[in-house]
Amino acid sequence: MALLKSKIVVVPLGEVDFMMVNKLAADLGPVFNRSIDILKGMKMPVEAHNVVRNQYYCLVILSKLERLKANSRERVFAVCEEDLYLPEENNVLGYADVLSGTGIVSLYEIRQEFYGLPEDDSKIYPRLFKEAVHQIAHLFDISDCRNPRCVNYYSQMMLDIDNKTERFCDICKRQLTGMV
Repeated sequence: MALLKSKIVVVPLGEVDFMMVNKLAADLGPVFNRSIDILKGMKMPVEAHNVVRNQYYCLVILSKLERLKANSRERVFAVCEEDLYLPEENNVLGYADVLSGTGIVSLYEIRQEFYGLPEDDSKIYPRLFKEAVHQIAHLFDISDCRNPRCVNYYSQMMLDIDNKTERFCDICKRQLTGMV
């Protein structure tokens, strides 16, 4: 019996540009050598909203995403526009939980306007793609890379994301090819 490869399921959350999510899903398949499904959009879970912070709690969202999994081998990844947080971090660009097989990335901080800069649509998709690849790599239990040019490098600021490539370094590529 051949081992079945895990599938990646992409979920648009809230009012996110479906064309961008569709492009992301199409581009992720070849990177991870997996089939990609896109689910119908889902509303942001109301219970994830922290009224005091006016942000959405990542772990509540991930628990909702975990319920969408058809089986334990699926990886579910969401894209949203909302401002995310974790208790130990004020803002979260993306987060992945390898145990639940779920992850999320937010366009909130990816946009130039977050930094008080003029809108620049040309930067949004490359940043989204790089952050999505980085977070999904975590879902396959690949840890952060130390090479600042590798797409799997942990970016502490937007400049780090802009400066890294859209590809895995040789070390991360070997880890990636070894996964099922």
